[in-house]
Amino acid sequence: MRIITPMPNSSYTITAAAEWPSIPFQTDATGQHTWNWALVWGRYKQSGSASTPSNQWDAKSVVTNLGGTLTVRVQAGQQIAILVVKIKGTNPSAADVTGFLASKPNSSGFDRILIKESGCRNFNITGEPVVSFDQGYGICQLTNPAPTFEQAWNWKSNVEAGLKLFAGKQIEAISYLSQGNRSYTADQLKYETVCRWNGGTYHEWDATAGAWVRHPNIVCDSATGNIGWDMSDPQNSGKTEAALHKRDSASYGAKPSPSAHWEYSGVCYADKLLG
Repeated sequence: MRIITPMPNSSYTITAAAEWPSIPFQTDATGQHTWNWALVWGRYKQSGSASTPSNQWDAKSVVTNLGGTLTVRVQAGQQIAILVVKIKGTNPSAADVTGFLASKPNSSGFDRILIKESGCRNFNITGEPVVSFDQGYGICQLTNPAPTFEQAWNWKSNVEAGLKLFAGKQIEAISYLSQGNRSYTADQLKYETVCRWNGGTYHEWDATAGAWVRHPNIVCDSATGNIGWDMSDPQNSGKTEAALHKRDSASYGAKPSPSAHWEYSGVCYADKLLG
């Protein structure tokens, strides 16, 4: 027995609208077939089996929302055949993403985060989900908690997971800014929320002024999106941004080493994103 459709190592492509293609399998045998399948991508794996009364089966129903390398082992009587195909993704347009966000509550401004994080790309040039050096996945660069298999491959699920995280960051920001019955502005809430998306707090309480102020010790590298320096560090104190950039820029692009005197800063992230 052999699998006559599809051809070995064929590729099937998810549309920009996150619609999965039909993946029809057919053998040259007759009678009942059992289709054992496994879909693998990186650390993700899903598997199962299906039975059909004939020699045809469409894998679409079991791979929808997922992607990667699909291996199918089919058995009819004592006969066995194995075939491998690939499932790849297509990036949505910025208009696709904006339109999807418009249908979601409390999503205003989230498109700016997506543009900053990934340029609204969920997939790389090989059709696999984008993964950053710090294990951020997809259009929202989901890191913690790590995304599910579906959230990595379905850009709409990725965005929905990101929006849920964003809502959580806003709740944290409200709790932080309202502590001690302190007041804050809508603009301060926006900066505090966006900062927390990247990490850390944006404001500190100025008891003399009786108001929230941006962390005064953080100086940002204007040539980057979220890198800065804590000027209370003696190794940074008294130095200009230009001098600090010259000293540290060669080590950008990876997690700061324990001896580094620069940091990925939520304050700088919010400043760059919101202006």
